[in-house]
Amino acid sequence: MRRRLPSTVQKQLLKIARAAVGNAFAVERVDVFDVYRGKGLPEGKKSLAFALVFRSAERTLTDDEVNAALAKVQKRIAADGKISVRA
Repeated sequence: MRRRLPSTVQKQLLKIARAAVGNAFAVERVDVFDVYRGKGLPEGKKSLAFALVFRSAERTLTDDEVNAALAKVQKRIAADGKISVRA
């Protein structure tokens, strides 16, 4: 089961990120690079760390564009109340 988690999470995050950026630029990939379960987390909970890679073929993205996209992604992830987001 642990093996399937990142793939499922990656797909969900990719969908959320693509919806957040729309046609402004591309979400190239989502990488889940850490899954933690254990001390400091409630029973049955896990902490995930992930990286998003954004790209535009036409230009260099600005910090403001990327930060705005990340803010939208975080808002959408936390919208249903099942997930809390730490920056």
